[in-house]
Amino acid sequence: MWCFFQLVYMPMSYLYSKRCVIPINPLILHLREEIHTQPYNKIIWRKVRHLCAKEDLYFPHLLIQDLVWDGIYIFMEPFLTHWPFNKLRERALETTMKHIHYEDKTSRYVNMASLEKVLCMLAYWVEDPNGDYFKKHLARLPDYIWIGVKLEVPLKLCN
Repeated sequence: MWCFFQLVYMPMSYLYSKRCVIPINPLILHLREEIHTQPYNKIIWRKVRHLCAKEDLYFPHLLIQDLVWDGIYIFMEPFLTHWPFNKLRERALETTMKHIHYEDKTSRYVNMASLEKVLCMLAYWVEDPNGDYFKKHLARLPDYIWIGVKLEVPLKLCN
């Protein structure tokens, strides 16, 4: 379980740290309408930071935990974007990308799971949309889909 968590979190943290966003298009607008219960442009994000569906909340957050997370977000996030801490962030991003490269080289760009495959492809696209690593991921998509189908059937039978 730890291995899977690490492999999914690395590209996700890279994308978050790079502040990756895509242009708004009709698909994005439709998804926002489908996902959120109120209009997207009227959501006050700092007020809904701790909202969670009761089915997804395995352990209720303590007030102190919410205060710590809010404090980190409000005070540390802007602080870490200035020198010398932005250099530390850049170094962490480089290290994260090295780990992603290592995982992709050892798996021959097939990756362990569908979520990891998509996130790694996005991370490479953010790094360089015309780069070789992104193209290597694209080249392995047909293989991945076939291998993924072959692997998912036995996994579902085991559950």
